[in-house]
Formats: sequence, structure tokens, C-alpha cells
Amino acid sequence: MEINFYWIGLGIAALLVGVLAILIVKGYGILQVRWLNISRLHKLRQRASDTDDPIEKSSLEVITQRCEDLRGRWVLGEADLALIENTRSLVRNIAELYHPQSTQPLAEARIEKVLNAFLEMKTHILQLTRLRGIREWTRFRLRHVVWLSEAWARKTQWEQTPTVKTVRRFKLIPIVKWIYTALRSLDLVFWSLKMTVFFLYDIVFKVFLIRWTLLVGETAIRVYSDREKDEVISPEELLEDIDALPDQKEFQEDGLTGEVKEHVDASRNTLLFHLGVMSWKEARQRYDELVKEIARIHYPQSERPLYEARLYDLLIGFSRFAEQVVNLNTKPVINKMLKLRLSHLMKVKDAANWALENQLVDLARKYKVGTAVKYSALIYKAFKKGHPGILFKDVALTLAREGGKRWVLVYLHDKIAVEADWVYKPK
Repeated sequence: MEINFYWIGLGIAALLVGVLAILIVKGYGILQVRWLNISRLHKLRQRASDTDDPIEKSSLEVITQRCEDLRGRWVLGEADLALIENTRSLVRNIAELYHPQSTQPLAEARIEKVLNAFLEMKTHILQLTRLRGIREWTRFRLRHVVWLSEAWARKTQWEQTPTVKTVRRFKLIPIVKWIYTALRSLDLVFWSLKMTVFFLYDIVFKVFLIRWTLLVGETAIRVYSDREKDEVISPEELLEDIDALPDQKEFQEDGLTGEVKEHVDASRNTLLFHLGVMSWKEARQRYDELVKEIARIHYPQSERPLYEARLYDLLIGFSRFAEQVVNLNTKPVINKMLKLRLSHLMKVKDAANWALENQLVDLARKYKVGTAVKYSALIYKAFKKGHPGILFKDVALTLAREGGKRWVLVYLHDKIAVEADWVYKPK
């Protein structure tokens, strides 16, 4: 019986077309996001060529270059999964362009602009998650992308071994040529069959990573390009409302249970009663440790529990967290500080460490301050009433400023804990 290769080829082609049609229908939302990325990149390039502002031009080039680097990679590397660090790096690059003289360029953003940025990002991400097919295509775990990255890295290393280089060099010899061809065929079959699904996951993640880079980059430009004149608000005016901040027990979440709750409570107390000035860098490190530990609790057998998160859950979790951050503007003292830059709240002096370490416990016990976030107003009023001297007033203001900052840090700590628990909790 004669084999008709024409009909076999036609059948295979029809099958491939059918599979492609199904992927297009099922992945229509992903294609929409990809088209949005391409369109936005084109507009940013056009905007960069049209602008007369060299800082804006450089900022746009930073964003487009990062996106082009991502688009040009066959497979994402594990470094690309460091979302927090990569996001912070992008924002810092843009902040440094707009505030080159600042020692803390990230802190040159107004609180109002930061809150608006979170609101905008929350809205945009929710819109993305509602596109058709997005939920189904983003239910994979990040470890699937890591597996592909590691396998690709091993494949690249294998191709650089002396044996493979020798085969390539002498592949014109018939027997070596056939062996080389067989190896390449097996390699192609492996990557075509074994890793097809992981390639699809990698492509989807790359599409969303580019979308995230565009969103963060453009938002950072709007936040740090602000050139409004700084408002002058007296410390006394802000301190009037500090004791109106809710006790941390009022916003403490009740949905945490078991080992997660125990760890979150211990982590909160470490942050809450830290003696000395708490820097934002230290706070970020504590947040990182908090998320890692929650992931480990839910996935104790995993070698890399952080990568057990699903992309879809991360999107929803971030949108929920962003909503909680935006809710800060409903607090009286925060509402008064909307026009201030973050750098204004970070100008603390070394005297604060001395005051916190030597007097905090006694003052808190004397005035029966229940939590560290409530001591600031009472300490200020006590110093103002009993010690009108400039030195003591300055220490009191520093303590109050640190107390207000600590309240925000604890607030964010608990919201991060809740969303991390939701993201990593088996569903």
C-alpha cells in the first residue's frame, strides 16, 4: 500500500491550524494585552521623539529599553522573577532622573501622588483580569516559569561544552554529522513536546511582565515629574491629629489562623517595638521575610515556596493591597499630609535613637500608652507641657514623626500579611 504523504501533510496542517484556532479563541485576552503592549510601546517611542524635555525623554527610553530587553528574550531568566526588586529599580532610575540632587530620590514623591498611583494601578489590573480567558491562562504557578528558565540554562551550558563544540567543528564528517543531526532532532522533540506548556506559561508571563513595566514606568513619570511648590505645614498642625489614628488592633485582620497568625503577630511586635528609628529599608526587609515565611508555612515541602504563587492570584492580591493603601487617605493626619513629600517625613535626627532607647519605656509606662503607635502624641504633649526647651521639643517632634511613620509601617505590615496568606493559601 502506497503512502500518500500529501494527505498526511494536509492532515497535520489542518491539525495545527485547529490547535492554533483554539489557542487564539481561548487566549484572546492574552492577545489583547500583547496588542496593548505593542501599541503603548509605539506611543512611548513617538512621545520620546517628540518631547523637548531631556529628562522625560530619558525616562521614556529607560521604560522602552526594559520592555525591549524582555521582548528580545526567548526564555525569561530567574532574575526576571524578582518583581519587587526590578520594580523598585525601575522606579528608582526614573526618580533619579527627575531628582538628581536628592540623596533619597524615591522619597521625593508626594503622598497624594503615591496614593493616586496605587489607585490607578489597582483599576488597571482589575480591568486586565476581567478580559476573556485571562483567568484560565494565568492560573499557572511561577515555579513553572522557573523550571523552564533552569532547563534552558542547562541546555545553553550543554551547548557550550567542549564535546558539543567539537561535534560542531567536525560535523562535516558523515558519521559525526548524522550523530549531530540526531541529537538536534531529539533536542527539538524534547522542547516541542515536553516543554510546550511551559513555553506558553513563559510567553504569558512575559506579556504581563511587559504590561507591568509599562504601567509602573508611566506611573512613576507622573509621580516624580511633579514640580509643584512644596507646602509648609507646621509639625504642631500635624500632631493635632496623630492621637486620632486608630489603634493597630482596630485594623488588625482576623482572618489569619494557626501558624500564620502566630508568625504575623511575632513579626508585627518586632516591627512595633523596634527601638530606634526604623528605616524604610529595614521595613522592606521585614516585609520580605514576612512573605517568605508565610509562603514556607503553606508549602513546607517546596524548595522555593515563594514561586508557588499563581500569576492570577498575584494580580488579584496586588489589586486588593492597593485598595488598602489608597484607604490611608481617609485618615485625618494622612489627609493633611497629602501635599507633603515622603522626604519631609524622613528627616529624623540621631537624637531620636537616644530618646527612644532611653526614655520610651518609662514614658510609655507613665502615660499608659497601650501600643507604640499611640505614644507619639502623648510624648509630644508631655514634653511641650513640662519641657518647653527647644532641645526637648525637637526630640518630641522627632518621636512623634517616628510614631506616625511606625503606625503606617504596621498598617502596611498587616495588609501585606493578609494578601500574602490569601495568595499562598491552597485553594
